[in-house]
Amino acid sequence: MTASLQRNLRLYPWYVGLFHAYFWLPVYFLFFNSKLDLPDVLYLESLYFASVVAMEAPSGWFSDMFGRKKTLVVASIFLCASYVVFLFANSFEMFAIAQIFLAAGIAFNSGTDTSFLLESTQALDKEDSYAQREANATRWNFLGTACAGILGGVAAIPDYRGAYVLSLVGGIALLVITMRFVEPTQGKRERGLHFISQVASCFRLLKNTHLLWLSIFAVFMLVLNHIPYEFYQPYIKELAIEYKVIQATPFLSSIHLTLTMLIAAWIASKSIEIRDRIGTGATLLSAAGLQIAMMAIMHFFVSIPAAVATLLRSCPRALITAPLNVAVAPNVPPERRATFLSLQSLFGRLGFSMTLAMFATAASGKEWADISAMLKWSMWGGLVGFILLLVTVRCIKDEGSSSKS
Repeated sequence: MTASLQRNLRLYPWYVGLFHAYFWLPVYFLFFNSKLDLPDVLYLESLYFASVVAMEAPSGWFSDMFGRKKTLVVASIFLCASYVVFLFANSFEMFAIAQIFLAAGIAFNSGTDTSFLLESTQALDKEDSYAQREANATRWNFLGTACAGILGGVAAIPDYRGAYVLSLVGGIALLVITMRFVEPTQGKRERGLHFISQVASCFRLLKNTHLLWLSIFAVFMLVLNHIPYEFYQPYIKELAIEYKVIQATPFLSSIHLTLTMLIAAWIASKSIEIRDRIGTGATLLSAAGLQIAMMAIMHFFVSIPAAVATLLRSCPRALITAPLNVAVAPNVPPERRATFLSLQSLFGRLGFSMTLAMFATAASGKEWADISAMLKWSMWGGLVGFILLLVTVRCIKDEGSSSKS
């Protein structure tokens, strides 16, 4: 059993890298927009986030009831199914089905991956290594996306579907890895409650102001992080129009994505070290401030220097992922852990789904002018949220240098 658990830790970084090898990421917006109008593209993205919302809590409950390995296997199967449908999609309805399958894959992974890693280290009496392993896993997350970005961009040059062919191959490899995992708490799991009772018990945990502040922050940042992510492709397209190289947009988009992810991977590897130096609160708020700055740059400037600056757009997520998981996961009972983490993701994705739906309703048909206005609204909304979090940051039990002084 010990050897099998050690295999979990060896394979886990590869799982994370392959799960986040989104070969389609540099071109998905362009692919959708080549078949559909901008409002339909935004509605598709809203449908994706709404679908994740609908499945987040049930998938977390499934994980707490039936185990981490089974849940990760289900996530891999859903991803493979989504890529198959994308390969044949030509209508809004087909894209919608693919988006729902993709959302299911993301939802069943959400919260379970972190729980799987933490419980594997606990089963091996190596919980002290969890924080750095989480940081390393986040690094693999971004490295996987970086490699997939350049390969997906190249594969999409003759046809956008080329990126989805690579995604399907990666999904099959992911499924093979999940089948080799072992359940970390086999024979020890204290099963969760029935679904409604489980969710209610997770909300009761928010009486702890430490978990409450961290959960609000997690929701806020999930919304904030996705806005530059959603609009960087049309931003690169607008830049290509400005410099009259529009035909190179997919290639430029993939190069930009790859460089972005490589920078984020480096930041992720240093995230626990940064937290130890300046504290959890300062680390999290610094990331929020940087993301607001990214939206401001994208709104005010369409230029090569601005595009270079937006290479930092994934650094906030890289900086907060490990410190946030380390601050939350060990403080939640294992029989509620995946459900609790999934609920955080649920409310964040619900917020972003509603944001996208409002953006789609407000769209006037002037593509970049609409997107620029959306970035402005997001910038001001983010600034208000940042101020509220700043004045309440004392609610959390800080870690790092600030807690030691």
